[in-house]
Amino acid sequence: MNILVPAIPAALRITQGMWEDFLCDPVLAAWVIFGVELDAFQAARLRYYWWCQNVIDSSGVSSGKTIVVWLFVNLRCILLPDHEGAVYYPVFGTLKTTFWDYYNKIRTPIFRAQLGQASKLQPGEEADGDGTLHGPDCYKAYFRNGGKLLGPAPSFMKDAVTQASVRLNTLVVEEWTHVDASSDGINKQLIDRTTRPCWNQHHPVWGNHILYSAHAQTRMHPSFQRKEQHQRRVNAGDPTYANISYSYKDFSDLKCRRSGKTYKEEYRIEATIRNKRNTCGKTEWASQGFGVWGTSGVGWFTEAAIAQCQANGKARRVTPVISRRQYEEVHGMN
Repeated sequence: MNILVPAIPAALRITQGMWEDFLCDPVLAAWVIFGVELDAFQAARLRYYWWCQNVIDSSGVSSGKTIVVWLFVNLRCILLPDHEGAVYYPVFGTLKTTFWDYYNKIRTPIFRAQLGQASKLQPGEEADGDGTLHGPDCYKAYFRNGGKLLGPAPSFMKDAVTQASVRLNTLVVEEWTHVDASSDGINKQLIDRTTRPCWNQHHPVWGNHILYSAHAQTRMHPSFQRKEQHQRRVNAGDPTYANISYSYKDFSDLKCRRSGKTYKEEYRIEATIRNKRNTCGKTEWASQGFGVWGTSGVGWFTEAAIAQCQANGKARRVTPVISRRQYEEVHGMN
């Protein structure tokens, strides 16, 4: 790929020694390249992302997921040559206002020096002041080492058919539980996209990665099946799978160098959290606030009661009928 930017000044280059250190410690890389110093639990989260190829992050709201996801996928594009990644949101506007806005917020010289630009723009694309390209259906960030990060606007209601030709090394699906609740786009299209060749597919860093990020839901939610499949691999001791979860209470009393305040004072906004908690039921808040996949008692019947009814039906070989058409199909009627 041709890069239409001048050479990097010596002071802003990532040397061989720095590159080796950054590959082993992404938290150090985030501090040096982006100027972002993470709290202890955020550092642990980034290391899970970095060293584990399949991660589900079920952390609660206000726990700083988005910035760590942004650091993770950009570091992979910067440090791994010819690396291509993509970040998907259910709504394209959310990608632009939450994830992509960090390209405007983080403007350290060494990071800006790593950004490149495609030699040719696609129809409708324009180079933005944040160093990335903005198109009507996809945002793109190019890097000097040949890496590329995409922020597409997929049609999940059509099972993400617009992504059929994409090949990736790193796939991130934000708010994946909402996607699973509305379509089968992750299974039918997105997982298959993570098949781009890499230097070593068996290596924990160089191998292709898939990250799902969203706060937890109840066990009756359609997304619970994927989480349980992940958990079975974790329980079996598969080192390439991890399920993690943090909450706003994990912000610590460590001091931020930037502000001098503690991380708790800086990022744990108690009034906002309290207002959010007052609008949720106990089970809902356990999911949204603390990232717990709990049982649901909302509605006419509890989850345990529904599960028992299903078990009773299977034991008696009862076939449920919910429509006249299904009744006619079961009984062979025309």
